[in-house]
Amino acid sequence: MSREEILRRFESWLDTALAAEPPPGGIDAELLAAIDAGDRPEARSCDSYALWSAMTALSQEVKLQGRTFKELNETLGAQPRRIAEEVRASYAEREREIQRETERRCRKDALNALIDLRDRMGRGLESVRKGEAEMMRAGPTGWLTRVFAKPVREQAAGTIAALTRGYELALERLDQALDEGNATEIRCLGERFDPRRMNAIDRQASSEVPEGTVLEVYRSGYEWNGEIFRTAQVKVSSKAETQHE
Repeated sequence: MSREEILRRFESWLDTALAAEPPPGGIDAELLAAIDAGDRPEARSCDSYALWSAMTALSQEVKLQGRTFKELNETLGAQPRRIAEEVRASYAEREREIQRETERRCRKDALNALIDLRDRMGRGLESVRKGEAEMMRAGPTGWLTRVFAKPVREQAAGTIAALTRGYELALERLDQALDEGNATEIRCLGERFDPRRMNAIDRQASSEVPEGTVLEVYRSGYEWNGEIFRTAQVKVSSKAETQHE
């Protein structure tokens, strides 16, 4: 091979080696431009202070990212426990509320039963007293009748007295139970009519008392824990009509 042929082939290989390579596929053009710029000597020039600042900023950023990741991990780990605790607390509060409502209903039912029993006992005592008064008014007239009827009357009087005492003791015990349950009877007789606590089912004209005064109580009312438990049924006075001549 001649010397000219060797030089020609070397020049051809050198041109091929120094030719620009096509950019690799999948890499952004801006990134390639930045890499090319970084290969220049003026781009590679950097002092120690700038390098140390960049390393410090990078280390701080890494620490911040690590702290953030740790907090996120702790938050995500505590989230299920907090949700479970909130659910348990909610269920516990709901159970306590249901228990309180159940106890309140049971107390109201028991209070209703006590008040109803007291009403019955009160009507029984009133009947016994009326019967005693009628027996005293309807006494025997003749002396012979009085002689033979005396033992019967004494026996009947003893029975009525025992019944009266029994009713009174029962009413005292019921009143004590109602007082222990924070139930108090509403005072009505002779008081001013209160539509919030009383129900007027009858009226009577009267000039002896002011208009709107309670003349008679048909059914007692009660308050329980500061609330109206049962309204009273009463008779109320109305203004007497003026007679014109």
